[in-house]
Amino acid sequence: MAISVLMVYEPLRSIDDQDYWRSYITFYEKFRDVPATPQSTWFGNEYEVFRESFSAETGIAKETIRDCFFMKDEDGEYYLTPVGSKTNVNLFTAEDFIPLEWFLMYAPDEKKYFYTHTGWGAVKQDAIFYRTKIRDAAARLEEAGRDIEKWTASGIPGPEPAAEVLSGLADGARNLRHWLSSFGEDGFVMLNYGEVGSRIPPGLLKSEDSVSELKNALILAREDDPERAGKALLALIAKWDSINRVLTGETEKRSSTLQ
Repeated sequence: MAISVLMVYEPLRSIDDQDYWRSYITFYEKFRDVPATPQSTWFGNEYEVFRESFSAETGIAKETIRDCFFMKDEDGEYYLTPVGSKTNVNLFTAEDFIPLEWFLMYAPDEKKYFYTHTGWGAVKQDAIFYRTKIRDAAARLEEAGRDIEKWTASGIPGPEPAAEVLSGLADGARNLRHWLSSFGEDGFVMLNYGEVGSRIPPGLLKSEDSVSELKNALILAREDDPERAGKALLALIAKWDSINRVLTGETEKRSSTLQ
């Protein structure tokens, strides 16, 4: 099973229990000298040592320690995603696929990579991630919704999968806009390919660009070329069907995790 994740990072200044989280982040950075990310790995009993040390320094009981992922922007401001609770409104995950509507929130130039050390100083691209401001993601979803509505009104050429996926994109975009509306606009929303990215062959990982491919399909629809738009969408579907067969032996799961 391979997991992808969509996560919201909120400004530390807007989160409850700021004193706790500031203490956590400060100690974590001293302990590990790097931010806590979904790619962070603990070795042996390192995590237990971290918890014991944090408890000893702050007087917080080990059983009440809460963890988070955090990042810092170019101005030095911290943003975080609390983790560890059974219900976490900041996180959505998908197993063995990435819901196509997640790609609607990003621009092609926002693509970045996590890297893994492979020995002797070498590194390899391990996973793709995109990160953007919530305000920008919401605006792109709004624009995509208008494009999809126009496309649907024009009639959808080609096989049934194109119509099915387009309907799912419309629902997914609405769900995402509703989800993001519960957060401040100055936070970040990150799409992390996670383990899905690690199962894509390295050569294909470098050229993977579903954000551009979906954007291109919508631009064609906006420019009154639904036939070419349909072909572009079907090509994207075929690619993810192929990726999913590698992961599970089945074709792509197209239903969103955002219900």
